[in-house]
Amino acid sequence: MTKTFKYTTEEKFNEFYQNIHANLIDTNPIDQIFETDQLNTMITMRYKPKSWSDDRALSVMENLLYLFEDFEEYESCQSIIDAWPELKNQNL
Repeated sequence: MTKTFKYTTEEKFNEFYQNIHANLIDTNPIDQIFETDQLNTMITMRYKPKSWSDDRALSVMENLLYLFEDFEEYESCQSIIDAWPELKNQNL
């Protein structure tokens, strides 16, 4: 499936993807994301750190959405869409 970026770019997603794998060698990146309290909260409810803009939060969530999709974590994808409906792909 083709990724349609609204709040980030393909280049930024690829950089995010590479960094997460480089920093978490021999570790499941999905587990690490869920063990990060703020990210876990952002996934399940509409929350962003006070210093973040909406665009920054949406960019991070869009990166996570596509990462979860690549790892076939579809329930997590749905949680993000429920909390951040702007990320729903209208072409589906």
